[in-house]
Amino acid sequence: MDEKRLGDVVEHFYRAFLAADREALATFVAPEAAWIVRLDTVLSGAHRGPEGISVLRRQIDELTAGTWRPLREDSFDIATSPWHGVIMDRFLAERGERRLDSHEAIIAAVEEGRVTRLFHYLHDPAAFVAFWSP
Repeated sequence: MDEKRLGDVVEHFYRAFLAADREALATFVAPEAAWIVRLDTVLSGAHRGPEGISVLRRQIDELTAGTWRPLREDSFDIATSPWHGVIMDRFLAERGERRLDSHEAIIAAVEEGRVTRLFHYLHDPAAFVAFWSP
Protein backbone atom coordinates (compact mmCIF):
# COMPACT_ATOMS: atom_id res chain seq x y z
CA MET A 1 0.00 0.00 0.00
CA ASP A 2 1.37 3.44 -0.80
CA GLU A 3 2.20 5.69 2.14
CA LYS A 4 -0.44 8.31 1.30
CA ARG A 5 -3.26 5.74 1.35
CA LEU A 6 -1.88 4.13 4.49
CA GLY A 7 -1.73 7.53 6.19
CA ASP A 8 -5.36 8.18 5.23
CA VAL A 9 -6.46 4.83 6.72
CA VAL A 10 -4.59 5.55 9.96
CA GLU A 11 -5.99 9.07 10.21
CA HIS A 12 -9.55 7.85 9.62
CA PHE A 13 -9.02 5.18 12.28
CA TYR A 14 -7.67 7.74 14.75
CA ARG A 15 -10.51 10.20 14.18
CA ALA A 16 -13.05 7.37 14.58
CA PHE A 17 -11.39 6.31 17.84
CA LEU A 18 -11.39 9.85 19.20
CA ALA A 19 -15.04 10.27 18.26
CA ALA A 20 -15.94 6.85 19.71
CA ASP A 21 -17.55 6.10 16.33
CA ARG A 22 -18.10 2.34 16.40
CA GLU A 23 -19.38 2.16 12.83
CA ALA A 24 -16.35 3.99 11.44
CA LEU A 25 -14.03 1.80 13.51
CA ALA A 26 -15.62 -1.25 11.87
CA THR A 27 -14.73 0.24 8.48
CA PHE A 28 -11.05 0.85 9.28
CA VAL A 29 -10.24 -1.94 11.76
CA ALA A 30 -9.93 -5.58 10.71
CA PRO A 31 -12.03 -8.09 12.71
CA GLU A 32 -8.87 -9.87 13.90
CA ALA A 33 -7.07 -6.63 14.89
CA ALA A 34 -5.65 -6.23 18.38
CA TRP A 35 -4.62 -3.09 20.25
CA ILE A 36 -2.00 -4.03 22.84
CA VAL A 37 -1.85 -1.74 25.88
CA ARG A 38 1.12 -2.80 27.96
CA LEU A 39 2.02 -2.31 31.63
CA ASP A 40 -0.26 -3.04 34.59
CA THR A 41 -3.25 -0.69 34.41
CA VAL A 42 -7.02 -0.89 34.12
CA LEU A 43 -6.58 -0.43 30.34
CA SER A 44 -3.88 -3.07 29.84
CA GLY A 45 -4.28 -6.08 27.63
CA ALA A 46 -5.29 -6.93 24.09
CA HIS A 47 -8.39 -5.15 22.83
CA ARG A 48 -9.58 -7.19 19.85
CA GLY A 49 -11.44 -6.14 16.74
CA PRO A 50 -13.52 -3.02 16.19
CA GLU A 51 -15.78 -3.92 19.11
CA GLY A 52 -12.92 -4.42 21.57
CA ILE A 53 -11.33 -1.15 20.51
CA SER A 54 -14.69 0.59 20.85
CA VAL A 55 -15.04 -0.84 24.37
CA LEU A 56 -11.54 0.48 25.20
CA ARG A 57 -12.61 3.97 24.10
CA ARG A 58 -15.79 3.82 26.20
CA GLN A 59 -13.76 2.58 29.18
CA ILE A 60 -11.41 5.56 28.86
CA ASP A 61 -14.41 7.92 28.85
CA GLU A 62 -16.00 6.22 31.86
CA LEU A 63 -12.80 6.23 33.93
CA THR A 64 -12.11 9.90 33.22
CA ALA A 65 -15.71 11.15 33.29
CA GLY A 66 -15.26 12.24 29.68
CA THR A 67 -12.18 14.40 30.35
CA TRP A 68 -9.69 12.36 28.28
CA ARG A 69 -8.75 14.27 25.14
CA PRO A 70 -5.90 15.20 22.84
CA LEU A 71 -4.14 18.47 23.61
CA ARG A 72 -5.96 20.05 20.63
CA GLU A 73 -8.01 18.80 17.72
CA ASP A 74 -4.99 19.30 15.45
CA SER A 75 -2.22 18.26 17.87
CA PHE A 76 -1.48 14.90 16.26
CA ASP A 77 1.04 13.88 13.62
CA ILE A 78 1.12 10.73 11.52
CA ALA A 79 4.32 9.27 10.11
CA THR A 80 4.09 6.43 7.59
CA SER A 81 6.00 3.70 5.84
CA PRO A 82 4.56 1.18 3.38
CA TRP A 83 3.57 -1.03 6.36
CA HIS A 84 2.95 1.17 9.40
CA GLY A 85 1.46 4.43 10.49
CA VAL A 86 2.57 6.10 13.71
CA ILE A 87 0.12 8.43 15.42
CA MET A 88 1.84 10.85 17.79
CA ASP A 89 -0.21 12.98 20.15
CA ARG A 90 -0.38 14.45 23.63
CA PHE A 91 -3.29 13.47 25.86
CA LEU A 92 -4.78 15.18 28.89
CA ALA A 93 -7.30 13.81 31.39
CA GLU A 94 -8.47 13.99 34.95
CA ARG A 95 -9.41 11.10 37.21
CA GLY A 96 -10.39 12.33 40.65
CA GLU A 97 -7.28 14.09 41.95
CA ARG A 98 -5.05 12.46 39.31
CA ARG A 99 -3.95 14.39 36.21
CA LEU A 100 -2.64 12.95 32.95
CA ASP A 101 -0.38 14.86 30.56
CA SER A 102 1.10 12.19 28.32
CA HIS A 103 2.95 12.21 25.00
CA GLU A 104 2.12 8.92 23.30
CA ALA A 105 2.73 7.08 20.05
CA ILE A 106 0.38 4.49 18.64
CA ILE A 107 1.93 2.22 16.02
CA ALA A 108 -0.66 0.90 13.55
CA ALA A 109 0.06 -1.99 11.18
CA VAL A 110 -2.15 -1.82 8.10
CA GLU A 111 -2.91 -4.67 5.72
CA GLU A 112 -5.37 -4.61 2.83
CA GLY A 113 -6.61 -1.16 3.81
CA ARG A 114 -7.44 -1.93 7.44
CA VAL A 115 -5.65 -1.64 10.77
CA THR A 116 -4.58 -5.09 11.96
CA ARG A 117 -2.37 -4.39 15.00
CA LEU A 118 -1.85 -1.45 17.33
CA PHE A 119 0.97 -0.97 19.84
CA HIS A 120 1.13 1.81 22.38
CA TYR A 121 4.36 3.62 23.38
CA LEU A 122 4.64 6.20 26.16
CA HIS A 123 7.14 8.91 27.01
CA ASP A 124 6.57 8.38 30.75
CA PRO A 125 5.35 4.85 31.53
CA ALA A 126 5.43 5.43 35.31
CA ALA A 127 3.09 8.45 35.06
CA PHE A 128 0.78 6.46 32.76
CA VAL A 129 0.62 3.61 35.29
CA ALA A 130 0.02 6.02 38.19
CA PHE A 131 -2.88 7.63 36.34
CA TRP A 132 -4.51 4.45 35.04
CA SER A 133 -3.89 2.22 38.08
CA PRO A 134 -6.99 0.87 39.87
